[in-house]
Amino acid sequence: MIRVEDIQFSPRLDRGSLVLGGEPHVVHCHYYNHFLQTSIEDAEGIYPVENVLVGTAQEIAHSQFHRLFQEKELREEGDRKALVETIYSLLGMGKVSLEEVCADGGQVSTPYEHYAYTYAATFPPRPKGKRGVAYFSQGYLAGAIEAIYDLPLGSMGSRQKACLTQGDSYVEWEFFRLSEPLPLQNSVGEGRYQTASLPQPEGTRVPFQSIRDAVLNLPLSPDPETGFIEAFDVVLTRLPGNYYALISERHFKNMLAAFGSDIAPVVLDMLIESGHVCAFNTLGGIMSSAEWDAVVRPYLDTPEDWLYGIISVMPAIGWGIVKPLTHPNPQSWKVSLHNWYESTAIASLPQERALTHSPFAEGIMNGILALVYKASIHTRRLTFDGELYSSLFRTGRLYESTFHQSRLRGDSVDVVEGYVVA
Repeated sequence: MIRVEDIQFSPRLDRGSLVLGGEPHVVHCHYYNHFLQTSIEDAEGIYPVENVLVGTAQEIAHSQFHRLFQEKELREEGDRKALVETIYSLLGMGKVSLEEVCADGGQVSTPYEHYAYTYAATFPPRPKGKRGVAYFSQGYLAGAIEAIYDLPLGSMGSRQKACLTQGDSYVEWEFFRLSEPLPLQNSVGEGRYQTASLPQPEGTRVPFQSIRDAVLNLPLSPDPETGFIEAFDVVLTRLPGNYYALISERHFKNMLAAFGSDIAPVVLDMLIESGHVCAFNTLGGIMSSAEWDAVVRPYLDTPEDWLYGIISVMPAIGWGIVKPLTHPNPQSWKVSLHNWYESTAIASLPQERALTHSPFAEGIMNGILALVYKASIHTRRLTFDGELYSSLFRTGRLYESTFHQSRLRGDSVDVVEGYVVA
């Protein structure tokens, strides 16, 4: 029997990444997961968004499990299925059984799937006629089934048949062999990763290394019954970072193909807003948690220390290593990003990539500055229920950012500066 506790992410301390089966993984919450996915799904009718949301997950899972089966010398079908089911829960995605699946496909159903469960619990019902929201699971399981039976990438087709967001009591997918393989690409894996030392800035007593190590040791374990990770007042996942990066890049590229360069600012703004939502909910939840109070807050003397504290957490959740280039203040802050997961994934693509910087990082910078200097998280306990976000940003974001250097433009490192909107 393979148990969740038997599977471990491998921290790459000199990269700020968490690797499993050759894939870097990152911690995010359900708010970010839904905002990014919905931003892409809204383009349905312009291009086939399911190809992006499902196909990208399928590519990653095929590569990951092919490698894991080799590493662990798993040859029996039952052992391979057990590993897939275990890792699915380890990622915080829920609970699945592959008992009814064979090399020709089959059906999988579950009442516990992260996207469907948290959407149904958080947002209004979806309009009639909309598909279910469990795209990642659909692709991830399709790629895993291919790997279980040593099938080539793209051999397995799939469809969602039921979803909690459509009033069903479970999520269900159907998988089936294709006569012609899907035009999928092998995962970029760790890609063109960077290494860097962890900083210890002057002007603060926030201990970057101690905080990183403490967060790495937090027991972010899935619930044994549901397979969900509930922490920091949100529902977390630890999905492959390449998934988030590549669906953003592919969405942007498809929108440019449909409308030309004039659409770029609109699409970029939505991707930036996804990062902004993430900063407020995932990072805001961390900064309001009991774990933060125990591990980080004893070192926080000034508002600026809160910013140093939160970037010291980022390597432990797989985002990369952030180094301050200036001392933060309410007007601006400049940092360099080393092995930032979105940049690393997209920089690994051929030169026809569309994004020229990481919109996720831009949104994160804008959001953490607003958390401290506008929401005053250092002075009061915030409630992240949507009302606060709406009240603060009804007229727009309070901070914007500029990339002075970008790996996606050929620079050796990302340098981003956040500044208050005049």
